Amino acid sequence: MAGEKLAKKIKEQGRSDNDLSDLVFGVVTSTSPLRIKVDSRFEIGSTHIILSRMVKPLTVSITIDDKTGSATVFRALRVGDKVRMLRLQKGQVYYVLERG
Repeated sequence: MAGEKLAKKIKEQGRSDNDLSDLVFGVVTSTSPLRIKVDSRFEIGSTHIILSRMVKPLTVSITIDDKTGSATVFRALRVGDKVRMLRLQKGQVYYVLERG
């Protein structure tokens, strides 16, 4: 089958599964400055990171029956948070999608 031949060729090139996927995983090691360890192999700094709205702090104001309050929808990243990221531009930029 054609798919099996393609898979065999890819394996012969000696690439790991992580090299073939644009979805990678990381752990926040520092928040100021922001640093994330990618796939337990290397760390990236804030110059290579783009944050989605889901990992930035977001608090909203809510009014119910004339009573106003606030609720935290998303919190900022913390040291130890596991994250899912998209690898972009051949690993030059990582887009943090969400906590994982």
